[in-house]
Amino acid sequence: MMEPVLAFPAKTVYVDAAVRQQANTRRRLERILPHVRCDDVREYDAAARQDIQRLGKRRHGKDDFGDDAVVAFTTFDPARLNWYYHLRDGADEGQSHGGQCQTALELNIVDGCVFRCAYCGFGRSIVFYLDIERFLDGLGEVFARHPSQRLYKYSNMTDLPPFEPELDALPPLVQRFAREEDRYLMVFTKSDNVGFLKDLDHRGHTVISWSLTCDSASRLVDKRTPTMDERIGAMGSMQQAGYRVRARLSPVVPVRNWREEYTRLFETLFRRVRPDVVTLELLGWMDVGDLLAIFDSPLLDPAAVQAAQDAREQLRGVHWGPFTQATHEEVYRFCIETVRRLSPETPVSVCHGTPATWNALGPLMRMTPNAFICNCGPQSAPGGEVYDRWHPRCRPCSER
Repeated sequence: MMEPVLAFPAKTVYVDAAVRQQANTRRRLERILPHVRCDDVREYDAAARQDIQRLGKRRHGKDDFGDDAVVAFTTFDPARLNWYYHLRDGADEGQSHGGQCQTALELNIVDGCVFRCAYCGFGRSIVFYLDIERFLDGLGEVFARHPSQRLYKYSNMTDLPPFEPELDALPPLVQRFAREEDRYLMVFTKSDNVGFLKDLDHRGHTVISWSLTCDSASRLVDKRTPTMDERIGAMGSMQQAGYRVRARLSPVVPVRNWREEYTRLFETLFRRVRPDVVTLELLGWMDVGDLLAIFDSPLLDPAAVQAAQDAREQLRGVHWGPFTQATHEEVYRFCIETVRRLSPETPVSVCHGTPATWNALGPLMRMTPNAFICNCGPQSAPGGEVYDRWHPRCRPCSER
C-alpha cells in the first residue's frame, strides 16, 4: 500500500456500520484506516455524533491542540445536502463580515482537517462522508439550479489532498468537471501532496488554489503544513502539468519584519509560477483577545498589535478585526505594489475588502468592488468578464 504523505493521529475513531455494507465506501475505509494512528475504534452511533458536535471548533492555538482528534467514517446523509453543495450568498457574507464578497458555491465531502493552523479549529474532529459516487450524482441537479455559478470550490471545510490517493475524492471530481463546457472546479489547499493529479485529463477545467503565507508563518503558525517554499514548489509542478494555479494569501499574517517576509514570498512565487490571480486577506475573524491568546507576541509586528489593542473597543464585534483599517490598507498596499513591480500582468485583489479598502486601493488593483476577480467567485474563471480582460486568451499559465 502506498504510504500517505501525512498519516494522522486520533484519540478515537468511529465507523458507521453502513460503511461496511457498501462496496465503494468499504474500499475507501480499508484504504484510509491503516493510516490513522489510533487503537480505539468504535461504532458511529447517535451518541458518537453528539460527542463530535460537542467538540466544536476552538482555535488550535488557544491550547496547542495536537493529537487528540476524533475521526468518523460514514456514508451519505441526505439531510446535509445544503452542506455538501453549499451556496454562500455574497450579500449575506458581505453584510456579516463588512466587506465585499461574491456569491460562491462550495462542494464539501469531509468535515475537518489534518493541519493545525493556530487560528483555525477544523482539526478537532474529522468526519469522512465516503460515498463519493452519490455525491457526484447530485451535481447535475446543482448545476441546473445554479446556472450562473461557473466556479466550484472544493473544499471549504477541509484540505483534501493530504487524504489522497486513498480517499479518491479529488480525481472523480476533476474528471467530472473535465466534461463540462463552462464550469470549473477549484481545489483549495495548503498541501504539496498533489502528484496524483498530474496525469489526469483535466482539460483545463480544474484550478488549484494554494493558500500561502510567508515563510515564518508557514513554519510557526500553520502547524503540520508544508512550508511556503514547498507549497510554491507544488504550484510550479502543477502549472507544468497544465493546471491553472492561483495564490490566495490567506491569511496574511503581519509578522515582525512582514515587509521583508512578504517580499521574499512574492519573489519566490514569481520565479516559479505565474498564478492567474493573487488574492489577499489579512488575518481576521477574531478579536484582539483571541489574537493575543493564539500568537506569541514576539512573532507579530508590534505596531500592528499596538494599534489593534488601542482599537479594541472600536472593533469589538467587527469580523474583519482585530487589525485596524489603517493596518489593512498598509499591508494590502505593500503587497499589491510588490505584485505590480514583480509581475505587472498578474491580477491582484482583496478578499472581503471593506468599502474604505476599495476606495483607497481599487484603482491600484485596477478593479472595482462590483467587478473584480477573487479566489472563488463565479467570475473568477475563464469566461468571466473581468477574468477575460486580464487573461484574454484563457490559456493555462504554462502555455503563456
